[in-house]
Amino acid sequence: MPRLGSPGPWPGPYDHVVRLREVRDRLLLSETTSGADPTAVYARLRERWGGVAPVDLEPGVPAWLVLGHSEVVAVMRDDRGFTKDPSIWRGHADDLLGPQSGLHLLISRVAQPTAINTDGAEHARLRAPIDDALEEVDEIRTAVVTRRLCSMLIDRFEQRGSADLVAEYAAAVPFLVLSELAGYDPEDAQRLQEITRAIFETGPDARGLTKELQEIVRGHLERSRDRRSRDIAGSLARHPAFNDDRERAQTLIALTSTASTTILPWVAQTLALILTDERFSARLSGGRADIDDILDSVLWRSTPNPNLTPRYATREVILGDKLIEQGEAVVMSVHAAHHDPAVMADDSWDLIGNRAHLSFGAGPHACPAPRLARAIARITVETLVRRLHLTFDGDPGDLSWAPTPFLRQPVRLPVTFPVPRRITTEG
Repeated sequence: MPRLGSPGPWPGPYDHVVRLREVRDRLLLSETTSGADPTAVYARLRERWGGVAPVDLEPGVPAWLVLGHSEVVAVMRDDRGFTKDPSIWRGHADDLLGPQSGLHLLISRVAQPTAINTDGAEHARLRAPIDDALEEVDEIRTAVVTRRLCSMLIDRFEQRGSADLVAEYAAAVPFLVLSELAGYDPEDAQRLQEITRAIFETGPDARGLTKELQEIVRGHLERSRDRRSRDIAGSLARHPAFNDDRERAQTLIALTSTASTTILPWVAQTLALILTDERFSARLSGGRADIDDILDSVLWRSTPNPNLTPRYATREVILGDKLIEQGEAVVMSVHAAHHDPAVMADDSWDLIGNRAHLSFGAGPHACPAPRLARAIARITVETLVRRLHLTFDGDPGDLSWAPTPFLRQPVRLPVTFPVPRRITTEG
């Protein structure tokens, strides 16, 4: 039987194996992301279960959570033993997802034609158009677009003297930037953002919204092909690797939504550190650290994607000291891997400038554009902190975190700032 993550023989007979479905007191996965100190939650799981722990994605929906650094890397690099295709999940046979479950879009019964949900040769075919499209993105234009959109959003609230930097800034910039790089006009971009948010809020009742989303994206791809536009949508519309426009539309939707939803918590957490942790604000103002250093600290200390979306065991496999059965969901915890005592640095400040983290993944499903994501995140943070003198409006200890199982971001970042004087030329 395959064994990953640790050397040596299986430690004992199968009748003593911990089986996922038999554990009754499984921790809800969102408790690892929504608390004030997620590292402590992962440490308790590690102390009790070792490198692999049983959890619930939702109440009654079990999965294995991989905590150890070596085990996480092993799963990331093994797309034969652990597939991204959710149609093989054994919970489908038991109807574990109720009608109101928020996991229907994530754990679909039907295989999805995107690089995110495929492996092997099919993944390589669908990943190639993404890599080619992102390779054509001009970094200078990306910087110009990001600064312009950041300034536009700041213009909307700067005369008020207060803002919620999550809802009014961090949540908007990445989606707007990716939409413009994909060639959408502002009206379609705004409608896409509204639909995407509504789909995630309504879950399985979003069939009408999903149809509208597909219609907007397919129409945009057709126009991009006719115009031979030189943007992300134009590149995908003309790429020969796709079998049909359905695959093109699914890829464009996945690319823009995934990129924007992962940059959002990165920006929000970076702003939270600057606003609520004097160690970081002092280093930034004193010139001992720059925005990139703080972005790296977030990726190491409290990565925006602490738990990666599930993979599914294609066969029985021993991971660490646990027997993973075929079809069971396996979630890799990047946060826990970064804080694994076997790899954690004695002085966390030694991580400044160190980019050997797992936040962008590893193996076939690694992030296709880490440089582009960093550029957007850096400019988004830098533009704001240079333009406004921000003060966190509240007690940093009361900062609340979104109860999402896979991302870690503050619910709100309320700030105040002096209203800038407007200089006019009248008279």
